[in-house]
Amino acid sequence: MASTPPMKYNPAFLTEDELIRNFVIRQKDLELILEVLRENRDQNNQHILLVASRGAGKTMLVLRAASEIRRNKDFSEKWYPVVFSEESYEICTPGEFWLETIFQIGQQTKNKRWKDVYEDLRKESDEDRLRERALSQLMDFADERNRRLLLVVENLNMILGQQISPNDVWKLRHTLQNEPRIMLLGTAVSRFDQLDNSENAMFELFRIHDLEPLDTDECRRLWESTTSEKLDVNRIRPIRILTGGNPRLLIIISNFVAKSSFKELMANLTRLVDEHTEYFKSHLDNLPAQERKVFVTLADIWNPASAKEIADLARIGVNKVSAHLQRLMSKGAVVVAKQQGGKKLYQVAERMYNIYHLMRRRGALARRVRAVVNFMVSFYEPENPHYEHTLASILTIIGSPEESLQHATNYLKDRSVVKSLPEDGINLFVNIAAAGCPREALNLLQGSPSADLMEPLIAGLRLFLDEEVRVPVEVLEVAKDVKKRIMEQLEKLNKENAI
Repeated sequence: MASTPPMKYNPAFLTEDELIRNFVIRQKDLELILEVLRENRDQNNQHILLVASRGAGKTMLVLRAASEIRRNKDFSEKWYPVVFSEESYEICTPGEFWLETIFQIGQQTKNKRWKDVYEDLRKESDEDRLRERALSQLMDFADERNRRLLLVVENLNMILGQQISPNDVWKLRHTLQNEPRIMLLGTAVSRFDQLDNSENAMFELFRIHDLEPLDTDECRRLWESTTSEKLDVNRIRPIRILTGGNPRLLIIISNFVAKSSFKELMANLTRLVDEHTEYFKSHLDNLPAQERKVFVTLADIWNPASAKEIADLARIGVNKVSAHLQRLMSKGAVVVAKQQGGKKLYQVAERMYNIYHLMRRRGALARRVRAVVNFMVSFYEPENPHYEHTLASILTIIGSPEESLQHATNYLKDRSVVKSLPEDGINLFVNIAAAGCPREALNLLQGSPSADLMEPLIAGLRLFLDEEVRVPVEVLEVAKDVKKRIMEQLEKLNKENAI
């Protein structure tokens, strides 16, 4: 039976069978959740919070956990999952939190009794009475079923960080900490103040689990599940880099360009961006004006950037920029790329959004993206994979680093040659570096009129020389593979010399 195409935005629309068939990644994360459920047998439950950016697969994971509880007798005899909607904007008090739980029980059981309970409780105007009455009804439900309730609640960063007042969150904590019949499995797009500030109610209540971006092998499995197409490492690796290992973005690309070459995908990148403009643009339009300005300034920079660098370009005070960055992080729009001493460097969380923004800006910004993408095509999917007649083969014939550097100098003089024969340059400079002249190769590249066409190669040489590199994550990931290729060529040369 063919798999149903995965839902890009609403996995909850899948049937349970479809959900299980399409759940091909995050198996270790699922097992972590189930293991905590097995261990929650005492008077205090360990609650779980999954943290990851939009599109990372949080919803798919918690829905899959709920389906496992329903279908697996070991869990179904002890737990009853109550799955909230992905957004719960109507929850602004602890009483409304428990009221929403009853609403979802009514929806899941389709039992008129619980729908009537919900309608009756909605009429309660006193918050304290609502909280007590709703919680009492929930405990009755748990006792009747002789099971503990697993509440699956998404976007807890909004509910606990914005919708419910800090004082009222303490009332939720008291119940979650002391009522063994309730466990919370939540998701958030980022860590938030309620978790990290020791003075706040939710401090140290959760076991926090960060969902990591998909690695190359996981991307390959998801691609095959979505398209029935098996890709080798050189095909899936650049797609993983462009999507940042984000499952939703990978599915978007797979639906767009299945059965096509990576070069065809890159040639149609503009059309891909155009067809998903509403998806990308909606996130931007929903931001307040000043936050939006900070966000697009960071996107313009593309490299990881400090608050001071963003402030200078946005023409906004650095303190205000720092405050806006914190809010953008709480929304999952921005992440810390790295921390150097006490200085944080930020980047846009959703990498395809950054590329979308730069391509729409046109000019030098768009040219930089296209240059990196064109380099990736040549590096991962060269037109001439054997290089029988390339300048790289000349190096092995000549054998002199000095003569090789002279050939490299001539090659770089003409941008049209670099554009038409990028594989030649990549392999030539990889071989020169492996032959013992990485510094000379780097200096030659950095000072050439074609340097902008070879940004990942320059970054790769700098990594090989153990230099600090600050470039967009897409460039950095390709640069790591450039360094790896130099190391492989160096090992090959060493073996040949040893013979």
